[in-house]
Amino acid sequence: MSERFCYRCGISENEGGPLIDGLCQVCFRKENPVLLIEDEINTELCQNCGSYKVKGTWVDPKTYNLEELLFEVADNALIENLTFNERVKNIKIVPREELEEIEELPVGTAHISFEPLEWHIEYFPAIINYEVEIKARIHEMQKELHHEKKIVTVYVRQTVCPRCQKFLGGYFEAILQARAEDRVLTKEEKDEISKLVEEKVDEIMKRDRMGFIQDTVEKEEGLDFYMGSTAAARKLAQIIRDRYGGSISEAYQLIGQDRMTSKEVYRTSVRVRLPKLRKGDIVGDKKGNIYRVEEINGKGLFLKNLSTHENEHRDWKSAKRDEIDTIEHERVEAMATSSTPREVQFMDMKSYETFELEKPRFEVKEGEIYKLVKVKGRYYIEDKK
Repeated sequence: MSERFCYRCGISENEGGPLIDGLCQVCFRKENPVLLIEDEINTELCQNCGSYKVKGTWVDPKTYNLEELLFEVADNALIENLTFNERVKNIKIVPREELEEIEELPVGTAHISFEPLEWHIEYFPAIINYEVEIKARIHEMQKELHHEKKIVTVYVRQTVCPRCQKFLGGYFEAILQARAEDRVLTKEEKDEISKLVEEKVDEIMKRDRMGFIQDTVEKEEGLDFYMGSTAAARKLAQIIRDRYGGSISEAYQLIGQDRMTSKEVYRTSVRVRLPKLRKGDIVGDKKGNIYRVEEINGKGLFLKNLSTHENEHRDWKSAKRDEIDTIEHERVEAMATSSTPREVQFMDMKSYETFELEKPRFEVKEGEIYKLVKVKGRYYIEDKK
């Protein structure tokens, strides 16, 4: 058989072979480079919130330290723009030290490392020069691995992301309204709800970048939160209801037409309405039992029966079925003046009038002052003063 020669450099197969696709080992590697990334890459960083694109989607940064953020953005841009010979099927990014030790790789595999050589990040666009190094094997007849190096320059430019454009333009998609049934929210409730919303909105924005609060308006009857996302408004409404109980409803207002799709655009008002009842309220049920509300949350009411002084729980369905509601009452302070096996005599601390009550199941001490509740002419011991 006649000896074959590399068609590119003319070296014989005995000296430069075995030939691959008619090329010696050296020429095959030269004619089939594996690292095809461009020399320059441009990427963007939102000057307002620090977000940047990952696979076409804007994401929040891992750090807000500017220097670290610039390298985070540039590293991401470099990785996303890595381009390889089509014969490379498996890619692994490794530290430079590990890459140096690699001598063998499976066919179709490439290991790559990169590190910044020099940078200018004092002003924008920030410029970072990377050395990118790769080792790869793309043919089973290769005796030596591809080993290539390249300098790649990444430019990080400032811009304003779509979310910040909308935020800075006053955009909002929904209004979250916090109200209470048949009453206005107390200042304490408003403060608690505002704090809860501020705490949770940061968590929501990790999953929904448009979940920002554009504005908060305090009204006499409650609070309005202008939200960048309807989904975020709904999530916050659920969080408030889970904490305080109540109900959620929605209303929609036509605000225009989408220029691109010609579809009608609506703004959503998500209203969470807290229960009429509050902690400390005196309530009654349809059977005539009298209670004090000890706690309220999304699961229901925690009550103290003022006849038995035992704690009871009602979920919201049970509370509605039992018709638990506020009742007219009067709170008084009275001293226990004397007692018999069946009765305790009290003296009203304002009018000094005396009256008798059936002795309760718990101990009542003479000379102690107690808080009492008067409902329809009947007294109930609420607490010791």
